[in-house]
Amino acid sequence: MDWLGIGVLIIGIAFLILVFVLIKPLMKLTTVLESLQKTTDQLPTMLTNVTGQATEVFQKGNETLVNVNNQVKDINPLFQIVNDAGEASRDFSEMALEKTFSLKKKTSEAKEFTQRKRFQGLYGLLAFVYYLSQRKEVIKEQLVK
Repeated sequence: MDWLGIGVLIIGIAFLILVFVLIKPLMKLTTVLESLQKTTDQLPTMLTNVTGQATEVFQKGNETLVNVNNQVKDINPLFQIVNDAGEASRDFSEMALEKTFSLKKKTSEAKEFTQRKRFQGLYGLLAFVYYLSQRKEVIKEQLVK
């Protein structure tokens, strides 16, 4: 036997040992691939089911949105009424605030009057009452406006 024959024999024996060693993992790989085949065979039916359910969910979602939009349309006039009432109360508050500032300005004039004359205690109170009695008609007209 020459060297080439010995080399081929050694390679053949190594290949035979490799086949025996790899037989069990290859068998397991075969079972895994068969299981994978079964799973992939079920995928089209599963995908059809999932697509049908997703379509159902989207239809229900659209129906819900239509219902919500209708309910918002029904409630919208109520919100407009509340908005109008809020604006009216704001206008009333502004008017009352203007009257209050006007009255404060008038009373500050009376305060300046009492301080200018340096009235104190009872004399200051009497002077303030006298001032208000003199200006009573003007103050009533301004409050009524």
